[in-house]
Amino acid sequence: MQNDWDWTQKYYSEEARRKVEERRRNAPREIVERGERDWAALLAEVEAASSTGVDPSSEAARALAQRWRNLLAQFTQGEADVQRGLNRLWSDTTHWPSDFKRPWSDAADAFIKKAMNCAS
Repeated sequence: MQNDWDWTQKYYSEEARRKVEERRRNAPREIVERGERDWAALLAEVEAASSTGVDPSSEAARALAQRWRNLLAQFTQGEADVQRGLNRLWSDTTHWPSDFKRPWSDAADAFIKKAMNCAS
């Protein structure tokens, strides 16, 4: 299911929105598709790790956290204003549209946050 992501624009500064839109326009389709596949695979692995009791401080969890960071870095490209927008977006669940569902579970969210803290 494809979500309409226009509502997310409010979380980004004007400059960050410009950067994200420019990347969207200029990114080769195969890069976008690879990113979508990489995120889908990572989310499935994080879901599996969280549901099977993998220790968030384990080497396997730290590897998942690093992959998460790497995929985020591909999107933000080191731009602090883009990162701030993402942080605002994913932390403001009370203002999301009622039909929008985060693409990972609460358990996976808690797991990856712990793993990222352990990997820091």
